[in-house]
Amino acid sequence: MKKAKERNKTKIFKSKSGITLIALVVTIVVLLILTGITISLVFSENGIIEKAREAANKTNQAIINEQVQMNEVGTTIDNMLNGTNEVGTPEDPTKEWDSNKVDKVTSADKIVVPVPKGYTASSVSTENKVAEGFVIYEGQESVTDTNVDIARTTRNQFVWVPVENPREMYGTDKDGKKWGKLYNFSASGITPLNWTEKNNIMSITDVESHREPDVVDSDSSNSVTISQLETEFNNMIVSVEKYGGFYIGRYETGNLSQEKVCVIKNNSDINNQTWDSMYKKAKGIAVNSNVTSSMIWGSQWDATMRWMYNSGNAEKKKYTYDSTGKGNYDDTNENKPIATGSNDAYAINNIYDMAGNVFDWTIEAHSTNDRVCRGGYYLSFVNFGYKTPASYRDDDFPFDVR
Repeated sequence: MKKAKERNKTKIFKSKSGITLIALVVTIVVLLILTGITISLVFSENGIIEKAREAANKTNQAIINEQVQMNEVGTTIDNMLNGTNEVGTPEDPTKEWDSNKVDKVTSADKIVVPVPKGYTASSVSTENKVAEGFVIYEGQESVTDTNVDIARTTRNQFVWVPVENPREMYGTDKDGKKWGKLYNFSASGITPLNWTEKNNIMSITDVESHREPDVVDSDSSNSVTISQLETEFNNMIVSVEKYGGFYIGRYETGNLSQEKVCVIKNNSDINNQTWDSMYKKAKGIAVNSNVTSSMIWGSQWDATMRWMYNSGNAEKKKYTYDSTGKGNYDDTNENKPIATGSNDAYAINNIYDMAGNVFDWTIEAHSTNDRVCRGGYYLSFVNFGYKTPASYRDDDFPFDVR
């Protein structure tokens, strides 16, 4: 049975700050390796201690010189382990950020976030923490408690999704092509969907199952090519690696019957769109050359789910695989979609309606014919929060409306 229409979660690439987990791991490994080298200098057969023993039979001045060297080695080890040594000092993960395109903004929970120029970070206490959903608004005017209600209904909004380890989003096959890493979510854990990885080489299990980036049969009539999709995917990954995350639309994309779409609260024009129409319209949300907007990739949707699942919050974790009470399903609103952001109970980390309401088109491919949509929707007796939660996948012919 075909469902009602689909809006597409739109996201903007740009990224986050703070030292990412992978950066910390690399730093620690480097410190341990350097410490091992230093220790080998002290204790090896040709090391300082052995030389000190030999020097003990020489002049007292030589002994003093060796002691000075030992003290210097000890000081170097201490400094490296304390992170104060020049060699062991952690690199600033924000140093590669393009200052012409982003501003470094420190969130209320002390994380540096890249805010694209042309957008403003919210000052509202419920919107300025990364752990709870760091919100940016299109435009330069400040967003405070006094004007936030108007801003939510008039200015496009996006939420920062931090990605600590970008390699959880993609892998590279034996030919050097990057593939998105897709996942299943359940109470027992997160498992790979249609891919394996060994020795850092990723393989797609079934080339006609869930995958990205890839074309489907209808793309030829839409002028969508594999080269185009691969370039867009690779550029997205480069941005995530550079900035440490990406922005996702806070609400379901609205004004879909118009040429210019929006991501604002209280918009009801959110369905009845084909995949190709949404794919093209999503590109027009970016307001300047500092950002790139597009339909969301399946790997980005899953990165958002992983962020919630691994948050340490039981409610957010459960939302990914059982969204009961957290979305507009057929048992909650008489089989009708609701306007964007109209129920605060349907928001996790300031992102609304990833569960229920209307299905969301993604760029993820399935079979030779279908594109994948996510999150369940308001119509049909099979759509309940525990059956079609936020992480749920459905596939449909791209010319069908959602």
